[in-house]
Amino acid sequence: MFELDNLSAAFGSATALRHAKLTIRSGDRLGIVGESGSGKTMLALCLMGMAPDGARLSGALRIDGQDMTHAEENSWQHLRARRVAMIFQEPMAALNPLVRVGDTVAEPIMVHEGLSRQAAKARVLALFEEVGIPDPAARMRQFPHELSGGQRQRVLIALALACNPALLIADEPTTALDANIALRITDLLVRLAYQRDMALVFITHDLAAVARATRDIVVMYGGDMVERGPTDQVLADPAHPYTRGLLAARPDPVAQTRAPGGKRPRLPTIPGTVPGLPDLPQGCRFSGRCPVEIARCASTRPGLTDLGQGRSACCHLLTEGTR
Repeated sequence: MFELDNLSAAFGSATALRHAKLTIRSGDRLGIVGESGSGKTMLALCLMGMAPDGARLSGALRIDGQDMTHAEENSWQHLRARRVAMIFQEPMAALNPLVRVGDTVAEPIMVHEGLSRQAAKARVLALFEEVGIPDPAARMRQFPHELSGGQRQRVLIALALACNPALLIADEPTTALDANIALRITDLLVRLAYQRDMALVFITHDLAAVARATRDIVVMYGGDMVERGPTDQVLADPAHPYTRGLLAARPDPVAQTRAPGGKRPRLPTIPGTVPGLPDLPQGCRFSGRCPVEIARCASTRPGLTDLGQGRSACCHLLTEGTR
């Protein structure tokens, strides 16, 4: 249904998304992981036709075979909500504080499907029940600040599902939630995707959530897709040094609890920080932070190495067999 073919997004001489290749089919559940600034949200905005002003797109973005890379806004308006929808970060920022949440969810139904307000409200009530909002009739009349964080997130999910999209993009849907509520939201998204035969793109930095919610995974760094493959295989045996660094940096509650002498050990980290767009290396974007880099990493972009079983990664060491 959705295909990225060497899609890039540049701002002047800086490239925020570089040569992205991706195919999304009905029923797929794809996780996209990486640190802040890795290009995850830029990829999602491109899929929504909402790349920031000033972004220069190249390559191709095809939806149902139609190239939408440089499509006009009115063409995208026919696709948003009905073919692709997005759950944005920060529910309090994504919901209008002056509009009752029932009216917010009803609006796209009336606009895209031409339903009357009464019929749209009936659809909203059913959606609120589907996503597990308690006492949905009462909640429809409330404003965002009157709901809990978990309830606001479920309202955003209902809003995204309002017109039965083929693809649902969830951008960091559990970031502001406590662990128990985040787990319920993750399971809800998986259940809805399965029941509706809907593709799900789950964007997060939470590796435990992506392991629970997805079948396949793409690891991004500095705007590059550095590794991809079945989620369980990539997380069990990462091929790229950056993926290994992400997995090593996960907190270990057992080690923290049983630390000798009562002192908790320092959490492992990836050295340095993600550089800004103008400062990204010309070769491998992970150069300068990678513990195993070689001389050509900084100047030459590594090619994609096929690892078999649907897996691939971009690393010079893979071509030399020194992983």
